[in-house]
Amino acid sequence: MESSMEIATSDRGLLSHILTRLSEPQDLLSASMVCTVWNDVLTRAAAKKLTIRSRVRLPSVLSRFKHVKHLNLSMCIDQLQDQDLEMASESLKNLSILTLGNPDEPQECISNLGFVGFVNNCTMLEHVALTFIPNLQDSGIEAMTRVCNRLSAINLVNCRNLSDDALKSLKNCENIQELGLKGHFGFTPSGLVKIGENCPTLLKLSLELEPSVDITLALQSLATYCRNLQELSLKF
Repeated sequence: MESSMEIATSDRGLLSHILTRLSEPQDLLSASMVCTVWNDVLTRAAAKKLTIRSRVRLPSVLSRFKHVKHLNLSMCIDQLQDQDLEMASESLKNLSILTLGNPDEPQECISNLGFVGFVNNCTMLEHVALTFIPNLQDSGIEAMTRVCNRLSAINLVNCRNLSDDALKSLKNCENIQELGLKGHFGFTPSGLVKIGENCPTLLKLSLELEPSVDITLALQSLATYCRNLQELSLKF
């Protein structure tokens, strides 16, 4: 008969229940190196979500978990570099969800060019949340909307260098259902009109902009073009 230890180390259902409770990348990495069974279980589990809290962990973790579909870098305590994004994009070809940036500290070392390189490698993206990426420019959003044709949700927070051209590029997103804009941007009232004109498939929209930004024309545009809108959140 198998011992309880043998069962614990070979039963994939039991292992998945136990190992998926690990959250720290270093713990995941250590467990994945125990044996091929554990590595296989963790690799499959990691396909759901991987949260990185320190950029120094990226090389070792990414090399072990190449099937990750949700990469969360919002809790990273370090300033991420363009090469970190390049490394991630080269490893995670099936990535569908990206959460990047922290509301408390801007990621000032990520360039617009670095972000463009990232999205050009990760064309399977469906949900993208970008927070406090000060160097992100309109051309970065345009590149993302152009090459990632599965995009259905975009949430942007305090990306201050984005202007109306970023909103114009939303016309590339044929299936976008969710859009969130919060904080400081370079959008104008006439630019915000493009949300309605370019996103008729929207189901959910959240606008939390500066009080000085007039959204009257934007709301009229939404009423005209976004007939399927189910949820609208406005905060000033």
